[in-house]
Amino acid sequence: MTEALNLRAQPTGQCRFDVARSGGGYATVAIDRGEDPKRIIYFRFGQAIGTASSEAEGEVTFDSHQVEDLHFIRVGPERYEIPDAVIFGG
Repeated sequence: MTEALNLRAQPTGQCRFDVARSGGGYATVAIDRGEDPKRIIYFRFGQAIGTASSEAEGEVTFDSHQVEDLHFIRVGPERYEIPDAVIFGG
């Protein structure tokens, strides 16, 4: 939880994304990274459970923490903040 609170103090930007929801907190979020392939993050029961990575990336680390309605997600060196509204709609 301490790490998540530290992440909150860092500056963020906005990026385009698409989301496909299946209900019950199941969602797939596709984040546009410009010229790179989209970053895909999977949610189950409202919790981030993993990501898709390309073969060129090799094995990437994945970590997520939730503080209130905000998910702090790290995929390798990338950092994302995704609110519950994206996952559940609203």
